[in-house]
Amino acid sequence: MDCLWSMLGGMVLFLFGMTLLGEHLRELSGGRAERALRRVTDSRQRGALLGFAVTAVVQSSSAVTVLAVSLADAEILTLRQIVPVIIGSNVGTTATAWLLCLRTGASASASALTVAAACVGLLLYLLVPKRRAWGGLLLGLYLLLTGMERMAASAAPLAETATFHRLMVVAIHPLPAVLVGTAVTGVLQSSSAAIGLLQAFSATGTVPWSVGVPLVLGGNIGTCVTVLLASIGGGPNAKRAALAHLRFNLLGTAVLLPLWLSFGVKFRNRPIGPMEIAAVHTAFNLLSAAMLLPLSDYLTSAFLFPTRSKQT
Repeated sequence: MDCLWSMLGGMVLFLFGMTLLGEHLRELSGGRAERALRRVTDSRQRGALLGFAVTAVVQSSSAVTVLAVSLADAEILTLRQIVPVIIGSNVGTTATAWLLCLRTGASASASALTVAAACVGLLLYLLVPKRRAWGGLLLGLYLLLTGMERMAASAAPLAETATFHRLMVVAIHPLPAVLVGTAVTGVLQSSSAAIGLLQAFSATGTVPWSVGVPLVLGGNIGTCVTVLLASIGGGPNAKRAALAHLRFNLLGTAVLLPLWLSFGVKFRNRPIGPMEIAAVHTAFNLLSAAMLLPLSDYLTSAFLFPTRSKQT
């Protein structure tokens, strides 16, 4: 039970650190990220690159996707412009998983450097108003990585429990594992948090590839929950943009999961580590983007919502 509370405490630090980091990164950008989204062109490639860059900067694909949906709903940008931004945003969110690899198994010198950076951040945050955003950024990064470290430390005892082993038995089957990944991400409202939690458990060496890969794919589907909820009060364009986001992740999973099951047999029973989790997360989103970016116009086809003539 103590390990569970420690895990929850680490999750709180992780989520708060991610929020603080994103807020101060947006503050430092001075609104340039939002203005860049408003100036996006009809080029699919440039739209996807912009979505990638903005998400990598603000550390939240949900925030960028919700903003994109809002712009589509207000008809500031067309659906044809917005969907490549959403696709690029899915790739940009993978930056967080690589960042978390810095903390998992960090050396004593790296830990000391992180603490020193946090001390500098605290001084800037409290004593230098003009550099408060930089201080908040350093503090957010420290909380994010410390939360990850605490989750990883708590995962080792939890991974030895009977409940965890029963979950692994269930998740060894691909479809239940995808559903578990979707549900956990939907509850946490953050694919980065779900991937971070999976990385923490993978650091114990108890998570095989056969479980880790479907959980990552399910996490990508679960991140659509936030955007779908945000679109409920919007018009048809908001709903179609949110639906395009869901279709992108569903189609990517439908294509890549069978490929993994066919060609990843020799890896299935090997333990997967935090860096491999980050690599799978990145590879899935890059391959999905490569497959579906040329078909982005079709992701908004209206079989549930009427197409506005203005968007065609």
